[in-house]
Amino acid sequence: MRTSAFGARDIASVLISLSNDLEARSEELRQLDAIIGDGDLGITIQLGSEAMRQFLGSASETDIGQLLARCGMSINKASPSTFGTLLASACIAAGKAVRDKESISEAELVSMGEAAIDGIKKRGHAEVGEKTMLDCLVPAVEAFKTETANGGEVDTALAAAVAAAQEGLRSTIDMVSKHGRASWHRDKTVGVRDAGATAMYYMIESFARHLQAIR
Repeated sequence: MRTSAFGARDIASVLISLSNDLEARSEELRQLDAIIGDGDLGITIQLGSEAMRQFLGSASETDIGQLLARCGMSINKASPSTFGTLLASACIAAGKAVRDKESISEAELVSMGEAAIDGIKKRGHAEVGEKTMLDCLVPAVEAFKTETANGGEVDTALAAAVAAAQEGLRSTIDMVSKHGRASWHRDKTVGVRDAGATAMYYMIESFARHLQAIR
């Protein structure tokens, strides 16, 4: 397998593009969130995306861990909602996993993903199967890890991660919400894909697409 290497500016560029892609989905996510939640996800996405761009556009860090951690803190400050806090926790945890790294490869991407999962679980007290963003993120990270462990190229692994995330998103349709305001509706949440998982899918897809483009 040919090893890829990504520096801090690569990651910053990818995340800026991700923030643009995600913000373009804000109205769709607001409408989806309003079905079984409080409908504030669209505003959260707008505020968080803007905070990411403002920070990353002027960031000078060469330490990828610091870059991710500070990006997470910027999101949390700008958008301290449930989704914003969980996304911030994921970024900060991912940053800790690659602290002092000025270049990362497939192995570090796995470490970042696994750390992000742990950060979300600790902050949100959720697990896979409870209709949250974890239902997208966990299978995506597992698919990427499996593909690279079997010698797959990073492009193939990223494609596998996106496919697994999409399948994870579909699985939330038949789940009952157990967290947040959506949990108040319980059985009425069956038949609707989770808004947070949908946002996470869009982020995974965007991250993979833009990371592939800079190789």
